[in-house]
Amino acid sequence: AAETGQLRLSRAAVDVFALAEEVVREARVTLKGRPLRLAVSGERHAYAWADPRRTRQVLTNLVSNAVKATVEGSVVLTIGKDEQRNMTTVSIADTGRGIEPEVLQTIFEPYRQAGDQQARRGGAGLGLAIARRLVLLHGGTIEAQSEVGRGSSFTIALPDEAHATTLPRDSLVPWLDAGSSDVSVDVGIV
Repeated sequence: AAETGQLRLSRAAVDVFALAEEVVREARVTLKGRPLRLAVSGERHAYAWADPRRTRQVLTNLVSNAVKATVEGSVVLTIGKDEQRNMTTVSIADTGRGIEPEVLQTIFEPYRQAGDQQARRGGAGLGLAIARRLVLLHGGTIEAQSEVGRGSSFTIALPDEAHATTLPRDSLVPWLDAGSSDVSVDVGIV
């Protein structure tokens, strides 16, 4: 996508609850004995009209970040439906260190990382920027809320299967222009 400036989205009905369970199962391997509870709750039959591979990429990134930020406590994915907007939602909430308000405003920018140098565990600071672009390219939204010392919550909303008649199954979307779209990203501070 970076080379061509375009990304191919291959949309299908994605069982978001089942996908979240797979991502959580994979994340458990990285815990290395830490007292951290990973769980999925909410709507068991919530489907998104999205690219399954890219949806997995977004969820994996957000769960990985939550696990890195949380020494002990929990990371919980809550699946829901926004019937008014015909969207399927996923909220990833952790009980980690949280993000300072001034940093929270910039976390979706490329090469930005929250937390002090010692608390970070690798990465180039591209994960949230890529996740944001992927969500926006699907016609979705992403929000972040955080309170220092109490944790963070990231919520994505993706078009549900009702959009199957309005959004094409396969499409090329402009990858390089995604960050400059008119779609806004809501960032809230608790």
